[in-house]
Order: sequence, then structure tokens, then C-alpha cells
Amino acid sequence: MLCCCNIMKNRCFRLSKSCCVAAILFGIVTISACKKTYQPASPLPGNTYDTTPLPNTVDKTDTLQVVAYNILNYGDGCQGPPDSLDGYGRTFVQYARPDVLSCEKLAAFPLQPGAVGNLADEIRDSVLNAVFPGRYAYATPTQVANSSKMSVLFYNRLKLTYVYTKTLLADVEDFDLYKLFYNDVNLRLTHDTTFLYVIVNHTQSGTASTARDYQVTNVMKTLRAKFAYLPNLVNMGDFNVHSSNEAGYQSIISAKDSAAMMSDPPFYPDMQLAYPANWDARPDLFAPYLTTSTRGSINIPNTCGTGDGAKSWYDHIFISPWLVKGGNYMQYIPHSYATIGNDGNRVSVSINSTTPVVNTSAPADVLDAMFQFSNKYPVSIKLLVRANRSGHSIADPVEK
Repeated sequence: MLCCCNIMKNRCFRLSKSCCVAAILFGIVTISACKKTYQPASPLPGNTYDTTPLPNTVDKTDTLQVVAYNILNYGDGCQGPPDSLDGYGRTFVQYARPDVLSCEKLAAFPLQPGAVGNLADEIRDSVLNAVFPGRYAYATPTQVANSSKMSVLFYNRLKLTYVYTKTLLADVEDFDLYKLFYNDVNLRLTHDTTFLYVIVNHTQSGTASTARDYQVTNVMKTLRAKFAYLPNLVNMGDFNVHSSNEAGYQSIISAKDSAAMMSDPPFYPDMQLAYPANWDARPDLFAPYLTTSTRGSINIPNTCGTGDGAKSWYDHIFISPWLVKGGNYMQYIPHSYATIGNDGNRVSVSINSTTPVVNTSAPADVLDAMFQFSNKYPVSIKLLVRANRSGHSIADPVEK
């Protein structure tokens, strides 16, 4: 039996047939999302299947810009009211143009869409869609842990359709799994949907790793119990991790079954770095990847968050084997991983400092906006998406 979601009604129901149709209104076009039609013997990429194009299908590729951004207590007044920060957010969005954007460390807000103080509405309307009208929506957020901080996943609804949110762990904060699918130009003809799953993290901070080890390890344990092998999946956010030796980090990149391992792109597949890695002890060896802090002083532009310039690498985007190998219509673009705004010369200095050199990795107004908006650098990857022309693909793992 399959659990199928009626996206327009936001309800789920069970079907006994193999095809599950999720009808959505996309402009004036109705798109159908269906279960995979091909069942290979092995779940890993490398299987062959019929790639003969169906009549009237279109050969097309696309790129998804995926960004994870800790936005430093947005909404709690620590840096000022949201409307005083939104202009900086708009400058960043105009530059980064994210298709998938996770925002971590928002102040807790009412979940009801349209409610006074709903910060997801605020960012969607006053930041994202203020720059690109009508482009963005957000996945349903949760507040199971009743935390003072929350995360939200925004997405480009012209490219992606939201399916569901599921909480994998509620411990201090909610660690949620989001399911989306790509609005493939051929979907009405192939009925073979390309899904993308996203996990968003904001772990417990602190020098000792015990709390965050527990959080991340249990998220991965739940994920691996849910999927026999990992689908197109990114696991991203602020992990507060100080080195690759921490148990939480190891739980992501280590597993008995290689189909359930994830990769940190600068290590693999890009091979720019090698394990073991301790970015706290030797930040100079990881200078282009450091994400904390954009600010050289704890007092400027405000006393919210940390200073001392780039000194550690807390924010990551991990990718599943399918995304590494591109076996199911989505693939990580090699060497696309980036710490936006970090030119590799920011150790101990601000993002917009002119010493030791002027930062030319982004326009000056973007660097200034990032300095004002958060003390954290966002991280990003690019995913290549190929249109499905045959209606055949590797089978998505059954969700338990």
C-alpha cells in the first residue's frame, strides 16, 4: 500500500495501486506525481533501464541552487525588528537566487499562515517574493519541541512542489524531513516523479558535543530506519560541529551500508579536503569553508551572536549517494559547494574587512548586507536536474 498526499487538500490517503497521483495547480497546468514505474534489482545507481524517449517529451536540464543559512535570532529583537533586517535579506536573495533555502535560528512564531508574527510569512513576503514576486513558498513548519528557536524551508515553487513535512526528532528543537518533487516539463507524459528530500538541522551549540551528537545521531538513526537506502537527499543546516571526529558528524558520513552513507562535498566527491579534519584547531587549513563568524567584533554591528571573524565550520550540506552519482535525474555539480561571501581570507576578520585583502567574492553591498543580517556565512551547493523523458528510473525507496 502507498501513502499518497493530496497536496491541494493537504491530506493523505492510502491506495492499493502502484500509481499515486498528486494533482496540483501550477499556473494553469495540472501536474501528476506518480510512483516509479521501474523496479531494479539493486537500489544503487549504475543500473540500466530503458531510456528511450517517449513521444513529445522535451530534452531539458536545470540547476537547483540549495542554500542553508543560520539567520541569527531573526524575529526576537536581538538585532532589531524584522523590517529593519529584511532589506539586507533582499540584497542577499537578489545575489544568491536560492531555489531551496533553509533558514535556521528564527525566533519561535505562530504556525498558522497569516497569523500576526508568523516569521515564515514575513520572510516569504518581505524578503523572497519582494525580490522575485510569486516565486517562493514555504514548507509547513513544526513546533513539536516547543522551542524558542525554529527552522523554515523555503522553495522556488516554479521549480518544486511541496509534498510533506515529517519530524524525525524533537529534542530542544525540531529536526524535520521535507519531501518535494521537481516540476519536470515531461511529468504529464512520463508520470515518473523525481523527488527531493531535505533535512534541516540546528543542533545544540557548545564546546562539548554530547547534546548535538545525540541529536544528529538519532536523526540519522530514524532516517535509516525509514529508508532502506537513501533517495535524492540533502541534510543541511547549522550542526555546530567542531571537528570531523565528533560522533554526530561520524553518524552522517559512516554507516555499515554504503547506500545509507552521506558525503560532505569538499571531502567527497570534490576531494579538496581529507579526514581527519579539525577546523577549530587549525582554521587556517579550512579557511574557504569557515562559516562562523562574518563579524570581527562581538560589538559591531550589534552584540547579538559571536565575533572574532571566521574561525569554525559549523554549517554543512551533506548529500546522499544518489546525488553524488546522479543515478536518479538529480546530481551534485562537482565543486559547486561554496561558503557564500568567504574568499578564504577571512580568518579572524570580518566578511567586509579590507585586510588582509579586499573581499571580491561577492559585490560589496552583498557582503555588507550579510555582515548586517547574520553572524553566520550561508553554505550552498548546486544540483543538476535532467528531465525524465523515458518514464523509467531507479525505484525510490519505500518509506517505512
